Amino acid sequence: MSREDQATAALRKLNRLFSTIRSSMGESIPLQVAHTFVLACQNEGIGVVELAERAGATKATMSRHLLDLSERLRNGQPGYGLLQRTQDPNNLRSIIYTVTPKGKLLKNQLVDILED
Repeated sequence: MSREDQATAALRKLNRLFSTIRSSMGESIPLQVAHTFVLACQNEGIGVVELAERAGATKATMSRHLLDLSERLRNGQPGYGLLQRTQDPNNLRSIIYTVTPKGKLLKNQLVDILED
C-alpha cells in the first residue's frame, strides 16, 4: 500500500471516529469534550486535577467537560451520561470519574473502528 493509500485509509478511520462520536454525543460536540472522554476512558478512576494535567487544560475547564460528560450540562440540561462521578474512597474530598455502560458502548465502538 502506498503512502497516499495509507493516508487515505487513516483519514477514513478518523472520519468514522468523528461520525461515531457525533452520532452518540450530538452534532455540536466540542472536540475538547470528546478528547476529555477519550482521556477519561484511558485513565478511568482518576480525578479532575490529574485529567486536566494530562489534557493540558485548566482544572476549571476539565471540570466543565467532565460535568457535561456525566449527569448534566452546564446549562442544567441532561448530560451525555458517558461518565459517572463518584467520591474517591481513598480521599473523601475528591471526585473520580468512571465510564458508564453507555460510555463503554461508545468506547468499544471507537476501539472497533481503530482495530478495523
